[in-house]
Amino acid sequence: MKASTALYRYVILLIVTLSLQFKLFSQVISAEEYTSRQKQLLALTSPNNAVILKSAGYKVRSADVAYRYRQESNFLYLSGIKKTNSILLFVPQGFRIAENMVNVLLFDPEVKKDSVANSEHGVNGAVVNSNRFDDIFNSVIKNTDTLFVSAPDLGFVNDWLNNRRIFIERDAYKTLQQKFPGLKIKSAAALIAGLREIKSNDETAVIKKAVEITGKGIERAMKICKPGMREYELRAAIEYEMIRSGCDYPAFPSIIGSGENSLILHYEDDNMKMEKNQVVVMDVGAELEGYSADVTRTIPVTGRFTKAQKEIYELVLKANEEIIKIIRPGIKFRDLDNKAIEIFKEKGLDRYLPHSVSHSVGLDTHDVISGQELKSGMVITVEPGLYFPKDETGIEPEYRGFGIRIEDDVLVTADGCEVISRNIPKTVKEIESIMNR
Repeated sequence: MKASTALYRYVILLIVTLSLQFKLFSQVISAEEYTSRQKQLLALTSPNNAVILKSAGYKVRSADVAYRYRQESNFLYLSGIKKTNSILLFVPQGFRIAENMVNVLLFDPEVKKDSVANSEHGVNGAVVNSNRFDDIFNSVIKNTDTLFVSAPDLGFVNDWLNNRRIFIERDAYKTLQQKFPGLKIKSAAALIAGLREIKSNDETAVIKKAVEITGKGIERAMKICKPGMREYELRAAIEYEMIRSGCDYPAFPSIIGSGENSLILHYEDDNMKMEKNQVVVMDVGAELEGYSADVTRTIPVTGRFTKAQKEIYELVLKANEEIIKIIRPGIKFRDLDNKAIEIFKEKGLDRYLPHSVSHSVGLDTHDVISGQELKSGMVITVEPGLYFPKDETGIEPEYRGFGIRIEDDVLVTADGCEVISRNIPKTVKEIESIMNR
């Protein structure tokens, strides 16, 4: 066995060990991929730069009760670590730890002894106790001209008593620049966004699984929906299926809006009783290993669309399918909006589309992008909709008081796209067949 091969295997073993110690998502994203992401980030910086990221803290729900923990997405992307009180420091010029020159340092309060992994195949990394942070950080910054920062707790606090905003980020940067004159401080968001917007094969596989789980929940809701039920009963059925199928939790608060509530884009009350001849919009998504699905289906409460509902549904479905046909690298997000407007305008209904029809999906439901042009490897939504207020006088009465939205998750490929959510029923025939089975 060659020495380099033996060293490589040792490094991979060490990374896997650290993955288990720090609760990495090693079962879906490989240790090698995290190393590759770190290497790509370093390649975007110059020797006199440094990049620092802080893990998310717990968020208070009420009194001494916290929300379930969710890692900050940039930190998660670069490390896979889903625990708090950790800091990642990237040093392109290198930093010496225990006679080893390293480029990536992870600070964690639970570490008892420094661990160092070196490999000619990847990034040099070290794991050290958090009590060493101040000394190491100050030493690194002395030789740094630009520091890129990503932290969940920077931003502003609303001082409502004095009707003002306190910018923590501005004050923190000012203090640091006073300590290190000439230091430039920038957000790391743009650097990382360019990496995150293109999904790897492993990431795509996780998103596909999240979409599959979401589809199970939607089909369960289709099967049980009937007049007299409350909206929250559909939410419970969908989220039950998601959880039992292995998702961590919903990627966002489920939107289950029937009747006039179907007009509310981010409706969350879900307590209305569903009535005959209403439609119900179900905008839901499972989160799996940090990655989101985001799918919408609109169904008739009674199991069959009225003539007017069917007409509008078919028009929205046409827009959905025509948008998907034009997706390919180089197309802009606004081109997708324009295609929906073009189709709705033929019927004089374009003014009833109040939102854009696409966004990126990934570690965030509305994931980061570095520009407005589609690229191979991006995962996006296609979600045209039409919404007719109850008091709208510009249309016939049978079209008033309901909304229709159809949303799919789509992978942009080198020569077109792949509809990830294609197996989730969305035609009138498929939906009515399931609901009346």
